[in-house]
Amino acid sequence: MAMRKLIVIVLVPASLLTAQRGGSKNNPDMMGTPAMARPEPLDQLANMLKLNRDQKRDAKTILDETQKEVMPLRDSMAKSREQIGAAIEAGKSQAEIDQAVKSYADVEAQVSGAEAKAFSKIFAGLDADQKANPQQLVNSLMFLHEIFKRRNWNSTSE
Repeated sequence: MAMRKLIVIVLVPASLLTAQRGGSKNNPDMMGTPAMARPEPLDQLANMLKLNRDQKRDAKTILDETQKEVMPLRDSMAKSREQIGAAIEAGKSQAEIDQAVKSYADVEAQVSGAEAKAFSKIFAGLDADQKANPQQLVNSLMFLHEIFKRRNWNSTSE
């Protein structure tokens, strides 16, 4: 009986919390409370690296150029993933599956190269103080990798 009462005490409030439908498309907070706006990726990167206005402008230009280079590669990666799935689904030989995986990996390497090239251009514009925190630089490079997975690198959605 005590166990049943405990379950009711824990699960009923939890189910009520998950049933709350506050918020909106632009404010997904479950409780309907105002959520802080998430900064755009360029602002996040500028904060990470402590970029000044000119560096931020240059970074945006670099990232916009890189986006143009990466977009067709992203589309190619999606097609490669579909080919891998189709090869597996169709019962193709391991050699054919391996070839599809290799094609995907080759494109992924091109994307990683473009990201690294963009980061090296941004890094070249940093002063000594901005370059002094290696962990922050690593975090920034990983952040670039994440933002280029989006259709629009400087969007907070997707």
